[in-house]
This record gives sequence, C-alpha cells and structure tokens, in this order.
Amino acid sequence: MPHSERHEELVAAAALGMPLGADAGELASLLAGGCALCGALLGDLRVAGTALAAGVAPIAPPPELKGRILRALGPSRVPAPPASGAAAWRVFAAAAVLLLVAVGLDDSRLRREREELRSQSADLAGRLQTAETRLAERTLRARVLESEDVQMMLLGGKGPQPEARGRVFWSPQARRGVLVAASLAALPSDRQYELWVFLNGKPVNAGVFDVDASGRVLFESTDFPEPNAQNFAVTVEPRGGVPAPTGPVVLVGSPT
Repeated sequence: MPHSERHEELVAAAALGMPLGADAGELASLLAGGCALCGALLGDLRVAGTALAAGVAPIAPPPELKGRILRALGPSRVPAPPASGAAAWRVFAAAAVLLLVAVGLDDSRLRREREELRSQSADLAGRLQTAETRLAERTLRARVLESEDVQMMLLGGKGPQPEARGRVFWSPQARRGVLVAASLAALPSDRQYELWVFLNGKPVNAGVFDVDASGRVLFESTDFPEPNAQNFAVTVEPRGGVPAPTGPVVLVGSPT
C-alpha cells in the first residue's frame, strides 16, 4: 500500500498516545508491513512530543474556574458535545505535523545565521590582520626609518633567485634593522630565509623570516648584532636558523 497523508495522521495520533479505536489495526498492519516512512515518522514524533512535554510546566486551574465559566455562559448556553475520537486525533495529528514543520524551518534559519556569522568573522579577521600589518609598518618607520642616523643598502638577487630584490634600513644608534624584500621564492616548510650582517668580512646572524604568498617580506631585526654593518646577505637555511651560513645566497648587498 503506498504511503499517504492518512498514514501520517495515524502515526501522529499514536505518537501522542491517543486511542485509535478501529484504526489501530490499520496502523499495526502498516508497521508490521515494514513501512519505513511510518516507522521513522513515529519515532521522530515520539521524541518531539516527549521534548515538548518535558519543557512545559504543568499548571493546575483554580477550583472555582469551572463555575465562573458556566455562569458566564448563562442558562441558555449548552456546552457543545465533545468531538468524536476520530476528529480529535486528526486535529492533534495535524498540529503535530505543523509543529515538526515549524521546528525544521527554525533549524534551517539557525543554520543560515551560523553561516552568516562565520562569514562575518572571517571578514573581520582579515581586516584586523591588515590593520595590524599597517600598524607594524608605522611602528617600524618610527623606530628605524625615521631615525636621524638611518642608513640604507640595496640588495640584489643572486644564485637560484636572480630576480629577488631588497633593501635594508638600519640605525646604528637604535641597533635595529629592517629588511624589505620582494620576488623571493616560497620555501619548503622545513626551511627559512636568514639575514646576515657582515663586519670585517664575518657574517653574523640577524634573524630568520618567512615570506608571504606573493614573495614579499617586511622583517625587523630587533637585536641588530652589528650597528656598524658593512654588508648584508640573505641565505636559505634550516628552519630556526644556523650560527653560520650553509645554504645558497639569494640576496646580497652592494656597499658603496
């Protein structure tokens, strides 16, 4: 027998605990016949009915309420006969179906709101990162680039990255330096770029850094090892850096 709206009404009535009378046999036959839709709907409605019942606190009407209602109706008003069992369970069944539809619509609305919140959070995170980058650049300019004794040296590409370009700004008094570079290649996860400061031909480690997706970097060496630097170079080294250069040189200075 194909699934029908009447079957859903029978299942809803059974889930609400209403007496089915002669219809009980029809529902039993449906379930015994393996109607998957009826079985699933019966389970869902029972769970929903239990949850609703648990969430509503019982309220006992005052004893005098019935008398006030009858007096308000007057002697000429006769209470309408109660609805038949079949009509009553159909009403409750329809109400249960409408309730499930409302719950489904509310769940869909909540999912849409969650997706909107995730999108807004991602947008705010991107804006915050941009603002932090701009603030860092302004701070660097204030600490190094705007120092009275600031010096600058151009760096050119070398070896495996001839297209790389960069500049180093440093302040001997502040003992800080800033490397601004572009066209550097992305490295494997176990490798980093390392900046070297030369004094009397000896390289001294000035820190390691990574580049962004476009091959650019703005790197500040906060503990500049040699304020009287004579040259600079950038090499590719194991992540975390090494005390002396071991990898290929990709940027090197051109002191005048």
